[in-house]
Amino acid sequence: MKWTIGLRNLKTGLAICLCVIIAALMRLEYPFYAAIATIISMENSVTNSFTAGKHRTMGTFVGAIVGAGFAMIEPGNAVYCAIGVIVVIYICNLLKWNKSISIGCIVFLAIMLNLQPGESPIFYGINRITDTLIGIAVAVIVNLVVFPPKHEADLEKARKAVAKRMADLFGQIATCRETVDLKSFRAELDCLVKYYQLCKEEFHLTRDLSESMDQIAEEIESYRHIYEHLVILQQLINEHRLLLADSDNERVEEPTAGYHSEELRRNIEIVYAYHSDWIYAELQKLGLPLPIQERGRLQAKVELKIS
Repeated sequence: MKWTIGLRNLKTGLAICLCVIIAALMRLEYPFYAAIATIISMENSVTNSFTAGKHRTMGTFVGAIVGAGFAMIEPGNAVYCAIGVIVVIYICNLLKWNKSISIGCIVFLAIMLNLQPGESPIFYGINRITDTLIGIAVAVIVNLVVFPPKHEADLEKARKAVAKRMADLFGQIATCRETVDLKSFRAELDCLVKYYQLCKEEFHLTRDLSESMDQIAEEIESYRHIYEHLVILQQLINEHRLLLADSDNERVEEPTAGYHSEELRRNIEIVYAYHSDWIYAELQKLGLPLPIQERGRLQAKVELKIS
């Protein structure tokens, strides 16, 4: 359990404070809607904040227009509320604004159910759009200016962690024939992919990291392939541990007697060597540390081919 308060949490509180102050200075009638827009738009990246705000704005426009239209007929009518929600969802689906459906329905119902007697539906709808734009602007600016997410630093840290863990896992599997925790490594690899995607989507980082992003993408793809080969190696070790006994030591015969046991052993060793050599070559290409035993075995293999 984490007891620390995250930066995104603090920035959300700051954004709400600024939003309420701005609403008071602009004498907004319903600062609640601006505050809601701020909360929804405060995401884990500047680009995601902008995207969330964009979806909310599109939904607000649809909900405000449809709500104003139905409110001119009869605000608060239960049947019109139902029909209006159907219309809002249909329009958002038609425009492929699927992520705007919820907020569009909320704004529509806000107009239909909160409209005061004698109040103009059009004016009320314009106010809701204005509130939303103010809330989105506050969230995006705060996210960009106040402790902006350092996704590039997180990406570099994750790259180093995955590279070291990858080399360590291969050393344990190839040299010691140990069973390793590939599940946790997969989680680390997924975390690296997440940071890569965040950096790739951040519009203020795209220019600075454009040259290295392709290289990082290739690196991640290599890690994925290595992981798949590691899974196969571990499966071979778990299922044929005795057959894969170190050739330098005395072999222990597997309890499955039969004339084909030696042939089975050779076949398994060939498969094991193929995946192990592939990982070795890939780690070498990436410039990662290699197990001494595997390096010596591969060198002997090359010398044998030359001779």
